[in-house]
Amino acid sequence: MKKLFLIFALILNFQILLSTNTIIDSLEAKINKVSSIEKIQILNILSKEYREISPRKSIDFGNQALELAENIENRKEKANSLNNIAAGYYFLSNYEQALQYYQQALKINQDIDNKSGIATLYNNIGLIYQKLSSYDKALNNFLNSLEIERELDNQEGISMSLNNLGNVFYNVGNYNKALEFYQESLKIEEKIGNKKSIAMALNNIGIVHSDHGDYNEALEYYQRSLDIEKELGNINSIATSLNNIGLVYKNKNDYNKALEYLLRSLNLTLEIGDKYGIANTFVNIGELYSHLGNDSKALANLMQGLKLAQEIDAKSIIIEAYLSFSEYHSKNKNFVKSLEYYKLYSEEKDKIFNADISTQLATLQTKFEFSEREKKIKLLQKNNKIYKLEADKRKLYNLVLLIGIVSVIILAGIIYHRSRAKSKFNQQLKDEVIERMSTEKELKYRLELEEALVKSSSRFIKVSDFDTAINDTLADIGRACDASRSYLFLLKNNDTLMDNTHEWCAKGVNPQIDNLKDLSTETFPWWMKKLNNGEVIHEKNVSLMPEEAHAEKKILQEQDIKSILVLPLRTAENLKGFIGLDNIKETQKWKNEDISLLKLSAEIIGLYIERNEMEDKLQYAYNNLEVRVKDRTRELAETNQELQLEIAERKRAEQELNDSYYKLKKAMEETVNAFISAVEIRDPYTAGHQLRVANLSRAIANEMNLSKEQLDSIRIAAILHDIGKIYIPNEILGKPTKLTEMEFSVVKNHPLAGYDILKVIDFQMPVAKIVYQHHERLDGSGYPQGLVGKEIMLEARIINVADVVDAMISQRPYRPSQGINEALDEIFKNSGISYDPDVVQHCINLFNEKGFQFEEIKIRTTTR
Repeated sequence: MKKLFLIFALILNFQILLSTNTIIDSLEAKINKVSSIEKIQILNILSKEYREISPRKSIDFGNQALELAENIENRKEKANSLNNIAAGYYFLSNYEQALQYYQQALKINQDIDNKSGIATLYNNIGLIYQKLSSYDKALNNFLNSLEIERELDNQEGISMSLNNLGNVFYNVGNYNKALEFYQESLKIEEKIGNKKSIAMALNNIGIVHSDHGDYNEALEYYQRSLDIEKELGNINSIATSLNNIGLVYKNKNDYNKALEYLLRSLNLTLEIGDKYGIANTFVNIGELYSHLGNDSKALANLMQGLKLAQEIDAKSIIIEAYLSFSEYHSKNKNFVKSLEYYKLYSEEKDKIFNADISTQLATLQTKFEFSEREKKIKLLQKNNKIYKLEADKRKLYNLVLLIGIVSVIILAGIIYHRSRAKSKFNQQLKDEVIERMSTEKELKYRLELEEALVKSSSRFIKVSDFDTAINDTLADIGRACDASRSYLFLLKNNDTLMDNTHEWCAKGVNPQIDNLKDLSTETFPWWMKKLNNGEVIHEKNVSLMPEEAHAEKKILQEQDIKSILVLPLRTAENLKGFIGLDNIKETQKWKNEDISLLKLSAEIIGLYIERNEMEDKLQYAYNNLEVRVKDRTRELAETNQELQLEIAERKRAEQELNDSYYKLKKAMEETVNAFISAVEIRDPYTAGHQLRVANLSRAIANEMNLSKEQLDSIRIAAILHDIGKIYIPNEILGKPTKLTEMEFSVVKNHPLAGYDILKVIDFQMPVAKIVYQHHERLDGSGYPQGLVGKEIMLEARIINVADVVDAMISQRPYRPSQGINEALDEIFKNSGISYDPDVVQHCINLFNEKGFQFEEIKIRTTTR
């Protein structure tokens, strides 16, 4: 599947480049044969064409156009050039720089009253603010753009503004309003027939359905969008659709399928260099690996995603990364770190999604809609005046009567419309106040819950009375969550029975603790299965519980419970019981953020129970220890002399073992040096090449934090990776022209020859196997075995990249050396295809960021 996708991506790229290059070639051929104004226009077209292929070239062409436009003082083309430069920086995810150029272009278009350009730039500036999570500024710019596009009756511009308004409301959690804008945009685009915009609207509608939990409907919209984007060859949008489909499969718990789509999305975003998309996909993949239990990959992807998001100041991704880190550390029992990241998440989220922002957005939307109504009223007034003047010309007799009728109609219309607008505006203000109160209530609720968690955390640090600590914690949690009851159940009798050991009840709620003792766990089969799997039971409406939970549903309804939330209580890998919250007054849905906090509280209590059990065991062991100590003291006295003799013998054996180890290490070094000498006799270049490859390979491995044993394996294998070339005739090795197919087949045998030489030597590490694989490629195009992907050892993948870099920059008999930039460009272009992308990234960072250089290695020569 991965190979097919890579082939598809390559074909798609080729088609895009072919069509684009045709346009570019024709324009570049024409550029020096035209006037200044035509040259500026061509440069701006080239800047636009290069925008997605090479943003830096796009910026370069834009700057050339800008310089010419300033020379001939053409303000319209100057604004166009500034817009193209800004777009190039936008594609490089340099949003601050892009914003400066967009604002310069906007000022020029306002000065020359170019309304179409003003609308476009309001839209572009809004996109920048949206990326920076400044949603009030984004909304204001999108509304300005929509107002002008409607004035110009530009249906495409209207649709784009509606779509972007939907994005703002989606980002602040107003999904119904967002869906309303997306659907209106889709209707316009279907009338126009603009496939690219149709795909965008379909994708956005899919996102809303996904957030509502309608996963099958979301997949349908995403797939329709993906089909159109593939037809258009828009790689950026294809990557976005693949990412969204992956998230749906993740929510459906189909983690393997989700990983497949997310990795495909990552490959495309890496290919086009979209830092925002790369950061977002890294975070999503990190969350997925956490669900799959692969902690090392989860942590690596989350760290990479957070780092990139912080570089480009993508606040929405930073927030998601903080929450993912909190859940990751919670899963790994590092509650201090988990709470630290959760506080960062809350702080960042509160900065963006606070009540003031919600109020500002509502106020802006209300002002805009009120302004639209005022314009319609004024237009109606204007039309009626024109009608009155025409009637005045036609017949003087009807003038007085017509004026009276029209005046009455206008007056009634104005009074009616203004009354209606005022009523609607008042209602909107009322809704806004209610929404603000709701937001404040929600913030207060979350603060109370966080305070309850902090109290429970500190309470269990120095606890003397376990029962009081549990009861206080249950009371704090129950009050903060507005629950009817909160309680603790513990398993006993080899997990066959369970007891309600602690309980808190709200005022007016009857306790149930005395009725819930010695309950058989077999009475709750569905319940216990989910808890044993570490799952949270969250039922907003008990009457709608699934059929397989009929036993639990019956028991809960007998207690008149409407909603329930149950969190497993685990110690190490064992289920010890659970903490529950229920509501007997009304149905209640707990938010994911609240559940994450409550899970932390449950895990803290679980740790305390585990500590309690350990202390009981230690006390029991201590009581038995005194008796055993007396017996053992006598036995130890008898065996003490024997132990002294054994220790002396062991020290002697350890000394002999150390001596043997140093001899073995020396022998191995001498063996390696002997092989280097043998290679130098036949080909001094090869030995120098091997040593340079060894230095670069070890530096890459060190950057990847590999173990000392792996570093030693890589160093020795890299030094000896071309040892098999001693079997290749000198006339082939030193041939100054290109090798024939037969000669190259002889050269391709050198990994196998090296393996045969080295496999009989006990290096205590897989040196021979690494040498055997150092010419294999990820896509199976390497030799001699044609291995694919992870079939190739990591050590061999590292040496493979270092080998290519040194080979390209080295002088060869049949070609001159190439520069380091060409070498790094080669491995970057084929990253994920021929070469391991992780290894490639660390190699490029060594040269570009850490100043790595090959040391001058003096090759020993042998006189004849």
